[in-house]
Amino acid sequence: MTEVTKLGTQVDHMEAVLQAANEAGVKRTLTTQNTIIASYITGFMWDRMEATYHAMQHGPVKPELHTHLLLLRGYAHAGNIEKMENTYKIVSKQVKRVDAVFIRAMICAYCKSKHPKRLQRIEELLEYIADAEYRPWLHVLLIRVYAQEGLVEVMKRLIDEAFSRKTTVTTSGTMRSIITCYFHCGDVDQLAGFLRSAERAGWKLCRSVFHCKMLMYGMHNRLKEMHDVLDEMKRFRLDLTKKTLSIIYKVYFNMGRRLEVNTVVGMMFKFGVVSPTDGRVFPLHREQV
Repeated sequence: MTEVTKLGTQVDHMEAVLQAANEAGVKRTLTTQNTIIASYITGFMWDRMEATYHAMQHGPVKPELHTHLLLLRGYAHAGNIEKMENTYKIVSKQVKRVDAVFIRAMICAYCKSKHPKRLQRIEELLEYIADAEYRPWLHVLLIRVYAQEGLVEVMKRLIDEAFSRKTTVTTSGTMRSIITCYFHCGDVDQLAGFLRSAERAGWKLCRSVFHCKMLMYGMHNRLKEMHDVLDEMKRFRLDLTKKTLSIIYKVYFNMGRRLEVNTVVGMMFKFGVVSPTDGRVFPLHREQV
């Protein structure tokens, strides 16, 4: 049984108890209503969360601060930015300082959204989080956001801070965002330096990392270093793929190195990169790196 299924079963049990209580004429208290909302948030049941809140607005038990804080977290987890922001305005009128737990949830929501002002919102909210409330998972999200936005210097500062705090990146998506940012900068030495530090720190080094490094060396005509990347891949037990060979082919083809091109083409047939009918090489797009 999956975790989601377990949560759904628990919510079903809760609703059965509530139905029995309703039939017995037991009145709900504020604690009961808040517990119901919290349960729906845990079960990712956003419609039922909202329905309970609206019922409170029109019923005898009115929502209060804790109710709105629960709702704030629910909208943040659901990625509903507009309703999250509206709820935050309500909460801000009721309390001077919102707890860091809810601020982090909001920052996380902005990090995962395509909100046009997400960086501005994130930076405003970060002002409310003290250094003692540092969370590695949030730091990694911030690295990815600034990498996606192409803000290299901020990304590098966050990466250096992550190294100093022993925070590790374990997801391929974040690593791909970082190397894409370095790729757009065009500085392969910066990328190589980052990868050496990332390896020492135990960060996840996926195949895309080495492909990007190889491509950048090739673009700078640094062929020996490009081939050295193949040895690095072997050290990490990463076999050659169609993408790997396509990158090498493109580098040699653009340099007019026909002998090397023909050698690579011979290797490419068994990987299906070259069309067996006309010898045409399938194009390699930037997103394939």
